[in-house]
Amino acid sequence: MRLFLRLSVLLIFYCANYASAKQIYIDNNLASKCPASYNLELRDCSSGTSVAYNRLSEGLGNLNPGDELVLREGTYGQLLLVNSGIRESPITIKSYGNEVSKIMNINQPAILIEGLSDIIIDGLSFENIVGFGKIYDSTRITIKNNIFDTATASGTTGGLKFSRTTYSIVTGNTFRDAADTIVLQDASDQNRIESNVFIAASHSLLSIRCSNRNIIRGNVFDNPNQKSVEIYDCEGTSDGPVRYDATKYNVFEKNRFVRTRSSDRNHRYNAIQHGGQRTIVRHNIFTNNLGGGVNYQYYDFESRYVYENKMYNNTFYANSCAAIIGDSTDDPRFYGHLVIGNLLYLNAACDQTTILQTNIANPDTVKLTDNIIANQAPGFIDATSQNFRLNSSSPYINTGVFITEAVSAGVGTSLPVTNASFFTDGFGILGETGDLIQLEGGAATARVIFIDYVSNMLTLDRSLTWIKGQGVHLKYVGDRPEPGAFEFEGIMPAPPSATILQVN
Repeated sequence: MRLFLRLSVLLIFYCANYASAKQIYIDNNLASKCPASYNLELRDCSSGTSVAYNRLSEGLGNLNPGDELVLREGTYGQLLLVNSGIRESPITIKSYGNEVSKIMNINQPAILIEGLSDIIIDGLSFENIVGFGKIYDSTRITIKNNIFDTATASGTTGGLKFSRTTYSIVTGNTFRDAADTIVLQDASDQNRIESNVFIAASHSLLSIRCSNRNIIRGNVFDNPNQKSVEIYDCEGTSDGPVRYDATKYNVFEKNRFVRTRSSDRNHRYNAIQHGGQRTIVRHNIFTNNLGGGVNYQYYDFESRYVYENKMYNNTFYANSCAAIIGDSTDDPRFYGHLVIGNLLYLNAACDQTTILQTNIANPDTVKLTDNIIANQAPGFIDATSQNFRLNSSSPYINTGVFITEAVSAGVGTSLPVTNASFFTDGFGILGETGDLIQLEGGAATARVIFIDYVSNMLTLDRSLTWIKGQGVHLKYVGDRPEPGAFEFEGIMPAPPSATILQVN
């Protein structure tokens, strides 16, 4: 009975707070605050019924779960968050309608969130600031539909930095001109970076450092100044810790890496400078990366442990310094990289005068298996307009390979495979599902709901029947998967939107 009463009190408390959720307006045209008389059309305190403040800090300090802080068109200072929302009722900071609300000309991080949860920042413009933001020790922070343009600080201070922050989402934003644009560091785990456009950084567009199980999906990476992505452990730079062998199971899928700076060395300006462990890179496009495509790189400090990474079903076209690079180190902590089912065409050496599709120093540590290294045009629909789907006359339709296979015959929802680390189960991220898999020779599919990476066991959401040695892949179309980033579906889709972006 006592437990029932306690739960009832909590429920009543929650419902009361949810019911009291309100919109608060920030309008720096006002001379003072409007406790309950703000007129939305006139932007004054004459005859309205809304609550408005003329100072951003005052509005931020009065937010409760479920509240929306709505910024009218104008120029504002730092977003210093002081209160949390709750999962069912986050706090939202957004612009009003189609108005442009700018956070600009401030000598501190534009966003500062520490030790908070359940906050959404939506549709603002951040311009000419020291740093895009710092988000520390927080959870379920969503940054969406914003424009971040020009951060002046060097190093990670200038970017949007997440430290010890989990289950957060960065989606639908445009980022331009920082030193390190987004940094996930120090156990910033199980976050999703999705459907953003990254343009120009003096160092990297995305850096993942001693952080795990993050999903990087559907982004455009375009950096004419340096590299695009770096993945490695933490060696104590900036405010990061020293932590090795700590950058595991990050997933890069359906991204477009459309440009990096040219170089005379294949380890400087890569699309992905890869120094992590058990990362998955799949279904991405790599084109015009003049400093190299994906480079499995060893460094004595931040990249001491580089092992068991998987890269499959990507398309590499017209990159320089080689599409796929493997370091020459003989360190025993550098091993077990599997590269399978990718499609490579017209990739060149750093001087761009000779074809050089791959540059693998030690094929025992970086193993290339069943990739298509094409000497003739593979039948792209239109490479000029960046449409790298295969047309109906391509010789590579239904010629791909299965990334793993069943180790024994069986029936049920527990599927043992030779290598489970090609797949994900969603990592417990809200809104994420596990991979949809399909067996060789069959049309039935099943969703992966849990993976035991030690025993190489996939737990499925429905029963399947399989035989020993039967191929297992992500869902495919036709008799076999296609090599490269796209399955051929018998249609001619419009070219993807990501042509090479012009940086002014």
